[in-house]
Amino acid sequence: MAASWRLGCDPRVMRCLLGFGNCPGLVKGAAGWSLGRGASWRWYHSTQSLWADPIKILMPSLSPTMEEGNIVKWLKKEGEAVSAGDALCEIETDKAVVTLDASDDGILAKIVQMPNVNASWDGEGPKQLPFIDISVAVATDKGLITPIIKDAAAKGLQEIADSVKALSKKARDGKLLPEEYQGGSFSISNLGMFGIDEFTAVINPPQACILAVGRFRPVLKLTQDEEGNAKLQQHQLITVTMSSDSRVVDDELATRFLESFKANLENPFRLA
Repeated sequence: MAASWRLGCDPRVMRCLLGFGNCPGLVKGAAGWSLGRGASWRWYHSTQSLWADPIKILMPSLSPTMEEGNIVKWLKKEGEAVSAGDALCEIETDKAVVTLDASDDGILAKIVQMPNVNASWDGEGPKQLPFIDISVAVATDKGLITPIIKDAAAKGLQEIADSVKALSKKARDGKLLPEEYQGGSFSISNLGMFGIDEFTAVINPPQACILAVGRFRPVLKLTQDEEGNAKLQQHQLITVTMSSDSRVVDDELATRFLESFKANLENPFRLA
């Protein structure tokens, strides 16, 4: 299965994620988007810079016998300010449904709740993977190779960008170690630098997904200024296409993942 989505975003953020540019300051601001399969995602408002040091909030043990818990409902949204003592979410344990409170002030940057995409097919069925290891396709004189950004969820944007640059150079120089390209849980392939608008990439088994990234291209959109007057404004448009193994990631899950991908690009500070 493959689905193409077109979106507009700050090119610096995507280039940073793909390791082809320096990372801008993490941003927070109001943004509006229109969404549809094959439709454009539009950036409407300006942003302001915001730097932050993220803190992971892990599932706590809420009873002596609790071994796992299910998040029933989030009480705060991504990007929302949180004060110490505020209720973050409701968690169902083996005993009851309890509320998890924030331990400090801050902003809820990213809610990680789609682990089923980080899976592979082991020959008998889907296999959940413990770490998010992103394979990045790099073209070399000897063919395509995919060095891996290990535990990408624990890294910041600049660290990811630096890792992609360093591993890409090692790949082209033929100096990658086996552990630097074997494995991976999700792949990204970018042909934008070759002038390709959009394409469909082939999944690397046993992985379940690969994201194909095309080039940024300017388009003119009819928008309105603050006084409601119509005007033409230039936007940067990019098309990404995700191929997925439907035995592991079906249409519904793939769609929710792309919606989350869109939400993170419209609010890049979530990627802190």
